[in-house]
Amino acid sequence: MEKDLRRGAASLAEVDLSALEENLQQVKKRIGRKEILAVVKANAYGHGAVPIARLLEKKEHSHGISIFGVAYLREGIELRKAGITLPILLMTGCPAEQIPEIVRYRLTPLLFDIESLSALSRYATRYRRTVGVHVKLDTGMGRLGLPVSEALSFIERATEEKGIRVEGILTHFAEADLKDLSFAQHQLEALKHVWRSLQKAKLGIRYCHLANSAAIMHFGAAHLNLVRPGLMLYGYSPLEEESAIPLKPILQLRARIIAIKKVPAGTSISYGRTFFTKRESLIATVAIGYADGYSRLLSNRGVMIAKGCRVPVVGRVCMDMTMLDMTEAPSLGIGEWVTVMGREAGEAVWADELAELAETIPYEILCGIGERVPRIYQNG
Repeated sequence: MEKDLRRGAASLAEVDLSALEENLQQVKKRIGRKEILAVVKANAYGHGAVPIARLLEKKEHSHGISIFGVAYLREGIELRKAGITLPILLMTGCPAEQIPEIVRYRLTPLLFDIESLSALSRYATRYRRTVGVHVKLDTGMGRLGLPVSEALSFIERATEEKGIRVEGILTHFAEADLKDLSFAQHQLEALKHVWRSLQKAKLGIRYCHLANSAAIMHFGAAHLNLVRPGLMLYGYSPLEEESAIPLKPILQLRARIIAIKKVPAGTSISYGRTFFTKRESLIATVAIGYADGYSRLLSNRGVMIAKGCRVPVVGRVCMDMTMLDMTEAPSLGIGEWVTVMGREAGEAVWADELAELAETIPYEILCGIGERVPRIYQNG
């Protein structure tokens, strides 16, 4: 199967599942006996949600994965249809029209408004089901969640509603990646205040959580009893300053050379003629473009690796193709591979470097890898 994918592919992503396990061990080293919600939304940040979740579920007894986190209903259904049995938290809410499928596929929604709570309770009661939920608080992100001042009364009501089982409360950090954790500390204290009130009320809620990858890495007080690693699992640090934690990027991206030509000095390359050769040059066209997730913002900025030599992207990135100046590179032929993201012969280019070149974040680089790029899973 792997040979078939390689033979027919114009571009290819290789995902190292053993590196995923190593990154998970780095999470475990920092959290002790806390439980883990593994974030696999957005196709596991472009890495493939089903294979990633299958590996993590298989390792649940040794690694402590308790829950998976996804953004939207379709993502949760995909995991259930693939045989995933662990709880799956829908991290963007509970729209009324989605309630039948939420219940059918045993998904765990976030709640933060009375209308959704009431609608879910009515449906669950009608069909004699009990649905686990987590309640979201807004402690400073300004996005989803109840005001802290309303949290206790809402949660008390939720625990009294038929068909509803409140399993956790959570919030979301706005800037836990910064060296200055003062606002993160404020958010933590707000959540803990509600948690203490719930404990006094003896409501029996299991989870209290807000620690993302950044907090796992450098804010131990925020670990509470459940953490939510995302980017860290896939081998990258979200911190603004360099981290000593030895994470390993788990995905390498390759693309085939589909054309090579020698052109004279003064030749324009690609749309808009934004690049002109300054000498006689060897220009290679590789089969990856912005439709595959190689950002157009990398036009005249990006770099790939050809036989261990870093070669620049020249001209605008096209929908399906990108051009490279191969003049200084070792000889390669049509059909051979270049490394778009990864390591080759002592050179490397990873998502964080590409993000810096494109003036974005590694999350966007990884999540952007398109569906038409085949993924091969190794060492799993």
